[in-house]
Amino acid sequence: MLYYTGYDHLPYMPFPPSWPVYTPAQKLADWLEYYAEAMELNVWTSATVIHAEPKGGKWKVVVRKGDGTERIFHPDHVIMAVGFGGGVPKVPKIPGQEGFQGQVLHSTQHKSARDHVGQKVLVVGACTSAHDIAADYVDHGVDVTLFQRSSTYIMSTKEGMPRLFKDTFWEGVGPTEVSDRVHTSLPAFMLKEMHVRLTSEIAEADKQTLEGLKKAGFKLNFGQDGSGFLYNAMTRGGGYYLDVGSCQKIIDGQIKLKNDSQIERFTKTGLLFTDGSELDVDVVLFATGFDGARAAICRLVGEDLGSTMSQIWDLNEEGEAYGAWRYLGVPNFWFMTGNLAMCRFHSKHLALQIKAIQEGVYGTRYAP
Repeated sequence: MLYYTGYDHLPYMPFPPSWPVYTPAQKLADWLEYYAEAMELNVWTSATVIHAEPKGGKWKVVVRKGDGTERIFHPDHVIMAVGFGGGVPKVPKIPGQEGFQGQVLHSTQHKSARDHVGQKVLVVGACTSAHDIAADYVDHGVDVTLFQRSSTYIMSTKEGMPRLFKDTFWEGVGPTEVSDRVHTSLPAFMLKEMHVRLTSEIAEADKQTLEGLKKAGFKLNFGQDGSGFLYNAMTRGGGYYLDVGSCQKIIDGQIKLKNDSQIERFTKTGLLFTDGSELDVDVVLFATGFDGARAAICRLVGEDLGSTMSQIWDLNEEGEAYGAWRYLGVPNFWFMTGNLAMCRFHSKHLALQIKAIQEGVYGTRYAP
């Protein structure tokens, strides 16, 4: 995974100007450790929240640490920061899986392509994790096929990012604090219309790659009403791949492609498709995303309390994100999500709401 440093600065301590524009995940992990120390943040790793419930005007939160011991906290507020998908793997139920003689995995279980050297792999999915994992297999000489269930939006980071962020978050534009305000001052529905033009411009710049993908049989789309990447992220939280090299592997045939019919069932040696075709593989890897934040939250607070929460993600009729950084339907229970840039900006809005409640000056919400 790559992070664009001009967009993804953390609050109060931006990335050094000497850092690479696109920061590899391991380098970012090192930075996060340093950031936590420098900002004196109390961060626990290798710990799991077991249960959370409102109790006596506060919350009771049970946490199991890596050594097996448990701690019980009684905070005034709980903030869920479990990501768009909530970390709960989403795996399609396909008949016949119990009879399949090979291995079935979800992308969260993928460690390294070295685990499957000499085997044939089918990756189910065609967005970010599917492309990255398929590329990993190719780089290790593994026979891999990408199964595309539906069309995907493709944009290269090289051509797309400068066009999307040239006036706000690109190098040399200005202070991040100002860019945050400029970027978020634009109504989401207006941004959608503007990005129709930008998406067309990016597609023209990526023409060679997109034409190559079409020739290979890859199914493309350009987002809702042609609005591309950012609006897709704001509404779906997925459905795209920002190309950093995997597309060329599809074009060159290194990553094989199948998308001419849907999966009907597992066989002993692979999969049978609705058009009658079969594909024998040793490994089926589902890069099919996650079940949603609601599922992860309900695991902690229970279905009864979870059912009172508002919708999470997508845009409401005013163009604001459902459930994120605002009242979630349960008092003193919040949901924080998005990339580093979203969290940097909206964390202040969430913190101010909590501060107002603690000070007794919160007042009446202007909307549900």
